[in-house]
Amino acid sequence: MEVSPAQLPKDTSEIVDFVVARIPEQDRTILRSDLDGESARSLRAYVSYQRRDMLAGVSLVRTASNLPDGAAYVMVCTRADLGGRGLGSALFAAVLSDLGEHVTRLVTCVLEDDHRSMSVARHWGFQEMQSSVTTSVDLFGARVPDPIAGVTFEECADLVFDDEEAVGTMLLASQTNPEFDLGLVLELSSLRETPAPGQRPIAVLTRVGGRPAALSFAVADGDQMHVVYTGVDPGSRGRRLALFTKQALHAHARELGIRTALTENEESNTGIRRVNDQLGYARHSSWSWMMRPRP
Repeated sequence: MEVSPAQLPKDTSEIVDFVVARIPEQDRTILRSDLDGESARSLRAYVSYQRRDMLAGVSLVRTASNLPDGAAYVMVCTRADLGGRGLGSALFAAVLSDLGEHVTRLVTCVLEDDHRSMSVARHWGFQEMQSSVTTSVDLFGARVPDPIAGVTFEECADLVFDDEEAVGTMLLASQTNPEFDLGLVLELSSLRETPAPGQRPIAVLTRVGGRPAALSFAVADGDQMHVVYTGVDPGSRGRRLALFTKQALHAHARELGIRTALTENEESNTGIRRVNDQLGYARHSSWSWMMRPRP
């Protein structure tokens, strides 16, 4: 089975369907975003077919503004019945042959229950970096928070504001999550670039006394959305604004026809996970983020 470059965006839907069939826990919203060349600094994907029409494996390598400097995200996925034949190694070799000069390290994400894939990743030199938990909630019955004196909730899908500098400063200050320490720094520009064609952004900005205090941002794909980030300015914490902002996001999304929300958080990030518990999120899957130096 030969490995050849994928034709993106033509092959995107086929690749998404293939990966989700192989790994049902995979969030198709994020995967489709990962395959969007418009939002990436660089993106290469490869495919291998058994016969001419049966996809046997895929791989991709991507750099983007929401990844740490020098880091490239790598994914390799093959059909379960084709393991041990060298196909995964061939797909991995294809992405390694196409790394930009600025890439110094590779990052991948593996389902923790997939022991076979974990063993392969370790064999390829990846080491566990952090554990993340994906949770999900049904948005039926989601409603806006009760009125709070001095607090307003602003729907802002385009993330364009008259006081953009103040919102950007708040967003940066709000990132005390473990991912920030790993270099995963979010800016308004990187959030705007996250949705792929056919996806739509959903966002709510909370203001206290007119000043930006919290932001929750999600990407919707069909009737499902992935909440990418929720953060509160340190000076406005202790007022349950993360809970209320996410509550307002859910209510707005439900009005737009979104039925289910998923989100991913570092396992030790107890603050946002406590908020998610209060909103009814339940465990969906657990993932291991892994890293290795560039070969």
